[in-house]
Amino acid sequence: MSVALHVRSSYTLLQSTLTIPQIVECAKKHGYKAVALTDKQVLHGAMQFYHACKEAAIKPILGMEVDVVEGENIFGFVLLAKNDDGYKDLMKLSTLLNTEQHVSLSLEELMLYTKHCVVITNGDQNKMETMLLKEDWEEMKLFLAQCNSYFSDFYVSIARNDSPLLKQKNVQLKRLCKSMEIKTVALSRIYTADAQDDLIFKTLCAIKQGVSLEDKMLNYSPRRYFRSQEEMEQLYDSDDLMMSNMISDMCNVTMSFPKAQLPKFKNRYGVSSDEFLKNLCHKGLEKRMGFKQIPQVYQKRLSYELDIIIRMGFADYFLIVWDFIRFAKTKNIYIGPGRGSAAGSLVSYCLGITHADPIRYHLLFERFLNPERVSMPDIDTDFPDDRREEVIQYVYELYGKHHVAHIITFNTLGAKQVLRDVGKAMMVPIRQIDSLCRLVPNKLKVTLQDAYDDEPRFKQMINSSETLKKLFAISQRLEGLPRHSSLHAAGIILSREQIEEVCPLIDVDEGICATQFTMEYMEELGLIKMDFLGLRNLTIIDEIVSQLHKNGHAIDIMKIPLNDKKTFDLIQSVDTMGVFQLESEGMKSLIRKIKPRNFEDIVTTIALFRPGPMENIPEYLKRREHPDTIDYIHPDFKDILENTYGIMIYQEQIMQIAQRMAGFSLGKADNLRKAISKKKGDQLQSFRKEFVEGSIKKGYEKTLAEHVYELIMKFANYGFNRSHSVAYGMIAYQMAYLKANAPQYFFRSLLNSVIGSEIKTSEYIFEAKKRKLTVLPPSVNKSSSLYEIEQNCLRFPLQGIKGIGSAVSTQILKEREKRGEFKDFFDFTARMCGNKIGKKTIELLIWAGALDEFHMNRTSLSASLDDAIRYGDLVKIEDEDQMLFDFTIVSKPATTSLKENNAWKLEKEKEVLGFYLSAHPISMLRERINPNLRTFASLQIYRGYAAFICVIERTRQHRTKRGDLMLFVVAADETMKFDLVCMPDIYAIHQKDLMKGNYLYVEGKIEKEGSCLVKKITKIEKEENINP
Repeated sequence: MSVALHVRSSYTLLQSTLTIPQIVECAKKHGYKAVALTDKQVLHGAMQFYHACKEAAIKPILGMEVDVVEGENIFGFVLLAKNDDGYKDLMKLSTLLNTEQHVSLSLEELMLYTKHCVVITNGDQNKMETMLLKEDWEEMKLFLAQCNSYFSDFYVSIARNDSPLLKQKNVQLKRLCKSMEIKTVALSRIYTADAQDDLIFKTLCAIKQGVSLEDKMLNYSPRRYFRSQEEMEQLYDSDDLMMSNMISDMCNVTMSFPKAQLPKFKNRYGVSSDEFLKNLCHKGLEKRMGFKQIPQVYQKRLSYELDIIIRMGFADYFLIVWDFIRFAKTKNIYIGPGRGSAAGSLVSYCLGITHADPIRYHLLFERFLNPERVSMPDIDTDFPDDRREEVIQYVYELYGKHHVAHIITFNTLGAKQVLRDVGKAMMVPIRQIDSLCRLVPNKLKVTLQDAYDDEPRFKQMINSSETLKKLFAISQRLEGLPRHSSLHAAGIILSREQIEEVCPLIDVDEGICATQFTMEYMEELGLIKMDFLGLRNLTIIDEIVSQLHKNGHAIDIMKIPLNDKKTFDLIQSVDTMGVFQLESEGMKSLIRKIKPRNFEDIVTTIALFRPGPMENIPEYLKRREHPDTIDYIHPDFKDILENTYGIMIYQEQIMQIAQRMAGFSLGKADNLRKAISKKKGDQLQSFRKEFVEGSIKKGYEKTLAEHVYELIMKFANYGFNRSHSVAYGMIAYQMAYLKANAPQYFFRSLLNSVIGSEIKTSEYIFEAKKRKLTVLPPSVNKSSSLYEIEQNCLRFPLQGIKGIGSAVSTQILKEREKRGEFKDFFDFTARMCGNKIGKKTIELLIWAGALDEFHMNRTSLSASLDDAIRYGDLVKIEDEDQMLFDFTIVSKPATTSLKENNAWKLEKEKEVLGFYLSAHPISMLRERINPNLRTFASLQIYRGYAAFICVIERTRQHRTKRGDLMLFVVAADETMKFDLVCMPDIYAIHQKDLMKGNYLYVEGKIEKEGSCLVKKITKIEKEENINP
């Protein structure tokens, strides 16, 4: 029997096809009692590997592969941890190798990290291999003697005996080692599962190296598969195989070292964290209550929460969060009202961590921190996405480099990415790969098999050639492997001890290090995750409030009235584009039905718009409309279910019912909720018994108790966290309030947040125009880099023009500031040429309308541009320090005046902006065909037969129950979008006309808001779009 001591997983990125489960599966399949994980310089898979081996009753050996640099030579080693101290040394060494720039490891340095490790030579494409092949035994002897003196448990690997040449050399190597009394061990390098995986592995190496499979420079090692015990016995001497067993017996990592702890919060008063937290909370509660008499319910709740937090040892956690939020507020960084279950804590509310009063909104502390289940608290904090890094940097500087880290994630070879990577390695034409990728469905976590099964055209294309079949087969084998590392979107961990004591670190991006282990292992190691989330909507709110303040309209966004009429008028009219949580089409449809009348309705709407709770929408609406149909299950539950008309929508309602009916504590009720969500069968049976017995003790009938338990089982599966719904309802309300009461400021910030996105910019400008808000065209004399308010209008920014990035925009603004506004077209062109802004860029500005103020049409400006550039070259005077102009040297040239084709002008405008801004072709078409035709805006509340002109934005085919094809169309005019429904008979006749971008004259019947059943279609030919 032998042990596989050198196994790379796919966490040695793009250098092994083996996943952790596959390594364990292969070891079990071939009868290995132990197996080592030895990734190159990293320990990403260590935790997953350790647990997977334990579960499979296989001994895990934790190791790592490293390179040592001595002079100009590189030597490889495999390190195996003998015990927990050895494993901790590996974590420190891996951290060093992955966080220090240009670090190269010497033998002396390696010795410092291997006192508790087995050290084995790894002669793979390095100096050791060179010495072996050249039979340089003298140099080999010196090197091995040096290693043997440095490392207490040193072994020389006998590897690659599947090569006849190396097998012969290894005999001589063993002889040398024996003469030096150095032990040897069989070391088969394992990068793949099976002998048949060579092509798969070769392709992966080609992807890693960015070359094709035919490239002679491609470097890969064949036959590096997981060999059976029998194969190992045929290739290696029994004593070397036996030595692998002996080494395995020496390696016993148990991971029993102490867990990490949260940093101690240091306060300037020198009191304990417990006392400091209590004082802060009591002062915070006084402030929240307006320094008036504090109701008993608040006092009791605060005492209760503080007792639990202090008993569970989490005072420092709350103080750390309080401190970085305090820092953010001192820097005028807007903090979100809360996120997730933390909004259910009165302590969080008193500290200013959250802004939803948990007592007013009936939120439960136990949903956040359960005193009956030892689990870490989890406070997630939302910041404006443009200021999140400031807060993280504060925490980093306060606690130190080795005590704060991001959390690593891995981007994998997804369906489209793996097709592109494998296609490149196979030299499949890029156009063919593009066509194939376009056929992969755009849905979350789609696999190649999904695409093959669900998209007939994809399957047909794959089967059209042997090359594509091969591409598909290889891609499927590599799909899902990690491709590169990235960072968790929000997670930050903190530790009192240096993090590498329990988790190795790595540089992913510049700045703060990241953990080498992924998020699911943090709590097990005692590392508490805090989420610092960047929310674009908070950036928008913050910017609007700042602009209002700057213009003398200061408001405290946390104190706006929650019953503002304008706000609810806006929501009820479904004018929610750009409003957080309320802008999707599905949500708009729900808002039309619910017509929220108060803040509680907004909270409920957000909670209902989820895959599970959606099932309750019809019943909810029926009960809301007809109160006589409301069933509270039992009169005792009326106050719990009143806000939701007798339907269990929130997890907190389930917990409250379990408390009231069965006498459960809220902690126990939360355990019930969690057991249901995790589908823990044994626990659920036990909970059922306790629930029914507890209910009977409290005087309820057994049949009712069983009925209620079944309802809880049903609703708990998809009940929503009310704390989260309330907190996010506040953000939604704040945005709706600002849109209703400060529309110019709202659209300014909203549009600034999507510069660079044509689709979103087009949608939001569309919305702004619907509200009679004028968007002025870009102007080289009036525009800045961002949208600005100008005389109750919005001025389009220079950066909103395609190809005009921040560098060009800044140059234009600096030139304008330095020498004043541009006087005319020639003045502008001369000064731009002096700033090295070329013809192509000026043409973009012309067709965007940014030079319209010079009283020439765009066609004439374009035609005059060459003359203007020549004029600019003549009047500029180059000085060593600056660019000067002498406009008296030569007269301005005559302009070339040409007649402008409006349709051409608008198409060019759309080309450089991504949408129509100054006018819309539909307005021109309506004027030409019939000025009395109605716009979509005027048809919004109309019901009946109508005729209109529109352009097709997108289409979606649908097959009826009879198998006929029909089409759903999203169409638009200059006022808004409309849904068109084309039944099979209409679609069959007009299929060629119903294409994206086509202009149509439509007649049809409008029976519901925003939708028309098409009866007649005529394609409209626009004015000829030719260059005049």
